[in-house]
Amino acid sequence: MAKLDLKPGETMIGSGQMSLYQKQGLTKKPFQGSIFVTNQRACFKISMVPGLEMDLPVEEIKGFSVGKIALFTAVTIHSKSGETYPFTGFPAKKLQDWLRQAGVQEI
Repeated sequence: MAKLDLKPGETMIGSGQMSLYQKQGLTKKPFQGSIFVTNQRACFKISMVPGLEMDLPVEEIKGFSVGKIALFTAVTIHSKSGETYPFTGFPAKKLQDWLRQAGVQEI
């Protein structure tokens, strides 16, 4: 699994392999990668792609919601600027706990 370079004073709360659903033309497609939640931010790195696809400081996160994509539980992170990041994968339940530990509220 990918690693995240932590900033000074930053501690890892949790990480796992998940899929981020992003718009590709008229449909949304899953991109596999790794989610990281720290005491300061939530990040997502797509496998085999340099850089972070999502790097949101906790204070920029409006909250998260839980729903379904097909048959899978989806956790969607909502930014204060209106962007949404829907994630699916086995750590979906853990992701909710990690976000709560980081101070992010469910909406």
